[in-house]
Amino acid sequence: MNQDIEVNGLINRLSFSYSWDFVNRLIRFVVVGLSGVFVDMGGFYVLHTLLGWVLTPSAMLSTELAIINNFIWNDVWTFADVSLQQPLITQRLQRFLKFNLICLLGLIFNILIVDFLFYKFGVNEYIAKVVAIIFVTFWNFGINFKVNWQVRKKVDSN
Repeated sequence: MNQDIEVNGLINRLSFSYSWDFVNRLIRFVVVGLSGVFVDMGGFYVLHTLLGWVLTPSAMLSTELAIINNFIWNDVWTFADVSLQQPLITQRLQRFLKFNLICLLGLIFNILIVDFLFYKFGVNEYIAKVVAIIFVTFWNFGINFKVNWQVRKKVDSN
């Protein structure tokens, strides 16, 4: 009986630890994403306003700069423990390409959600954008968590 309580306690601690790890990574992912917003907007301002580039190329390049920023910070901070297990430059390049593809799909989802909410239901465009950002943040995090930085539970060998 006492042994069952100890095993259940260990399982509960492992589950809580894993849940906290997930939440901690999600918070870091969101912080990194916010930094990406500033990189995107700042890059867009420099390219479009200061350098006089056309709207679409400015927006595309500033978004890619934000994606690069976000990848670097997620690789060295959010998922640093996983990145250290995959130190080869080819593995980092593969993660970067997957991250870019995941973000591209997220961008498409973002546009679809905003258009759907705005045009189909008449939701204010800024509220629609916030809803889309929330959805896409969870999409990007979830897919990167499962596919790009394969985080696995640590098993104690003792």
